[in-house]
Amino acid sequence: MKHWLAFPWALEPLRQAIDQRLLLAEPVARAKWNRQAPIEDLPREALVIAAAVKQGSALGLPTQRVEAVFRAQIEASKTVQRELYQRWTAQHAGRFDDAPDLATDIRPELDRITTELLAALAANQAILLDANRRDEVAQGLRTLDATALSAAAAQQALAPLINFQ
Repeated sequence: MKHWLAFPWALEPLRQAIDQRLLLAEPVARAKWNRQAPIEDLPREALVIAAAVKQGSALGLPTQRVEAVFRAQIEASKTVQRELYQRWTAQHAGRFDDAPDLATDIRPELDRITTELLAALAANQAILLDANRRDEVAQGLRTLDATALSAAAAQQALAPLINFQ
């Protein structure tokens, strides 16, 4: 009971937002695969980060922190997508009938998650910045469902939060 009460529950919305965002990497990959689109889209990534920085600054979040967190989320998503592309290439996979549309299905969901992630970052700045609570932060964020997609991507997504400076 003591362990349960000591758990950093305030980090749960942050963990959920990161997990939800990373779990979207698979539908994103299916949509890109169907269009034979490249995984990396640097202009789009720059727009996503700029929008997150703008939204985050309104919440009092430092630009550098928001950039680091969202760059990590994007890189983690690309890791999942690359792993899936490799698997599908080896399997000679065809088109996916259930692939969502990036513009109408995925991006609105990513925008919603971005808002939630930024709010959770703002709400947890004190714990994230406290060097004495790094173990607590790692404990609160470590269990991502997306780890089943890619353990490497899950580590990428969490790295700037666990090592928040």
